[in-house]
Amino acid sequence: MMQFQLTRKQMTNLLYSLKGEGQEPSAILAGFEAYQSDNNQIPHFLLKRNKKWSNQENGLSTNEIVSLANLCELTSLTSSSLQNWIKRDVKDLIGAPELGKKYSIEQVAMLLIVKDLKTVFDFEKIRQLLSVVFNTLSDRSDDFMSPLAFYEIYATVLDSLDESSSLSLNDRQLENHIISKVHLYNRQFPDLSQEQWEPIKNVLVITILAVLATHLQLRTQLYLNTNSHLIFP
Repeated sequence: MMQFQLTRKQMTNLLYSLKGEGQEPSAILAGFEAYQSDNNQIPHFLLKRNKKWSNQENGLSTNEIVSLANLCELTSLTSSSLQNWIKRDVKDLIGAPELGKKYSIEQVAMLLIVKDLKTVFDFEKIRQLLSVVFNTLSDRSDDFMSPLAFYEIYATVLDSLDESSSLSLNDRQLENHIISKVHLYNRQFPDLSQEQWEPIKNVLVITILAVLATHLQLRTQLYLNTNSHLIFP
């Protein structure tokens, strides 16, 4: 059975759908081969067909956020860890549920960003990094860009990186390659001055490198697991 997983770019499309923009989630998921072969792995709330998807944002419960996050490649999240995050570790980043008892899609995007950074950084460093982009962490009105827009940028850059060509670059070349791709998004935010954009660009690059670091870490663990009988006879 093929394991159903989404790239971050595909997750971005799904988040916009849950926000009420574009196709409904079931229509997006139906385009994937693994979904067509067996959709039992898909959270039930994503399979509903409902007209409200087209014009109304759908808030998510903590359990739904965990189910959604675990559809994304290189992502593993538990209900207990998420509860700790929103009650203590990143309470100032996430805030209280914005849609009744459920969290908005922008809040979900923020949690996914935190998850991507958490593999490399502690929560204090994550707060410092994200305050560069989102200013007052508890106030969305002064953000330089929305959490979903931030997630979309680095998801798109990651999706554009060809694994074979990326591996052919040394560390500095890969870093410069990522910087050049991120820098292209400056034109999407004409209200940002160059002085404002530069630190945001750097946080985006750091987040992309954190995801790549996660990939290498998991590949290392997988290689050990696969070859442990040869290493430890």
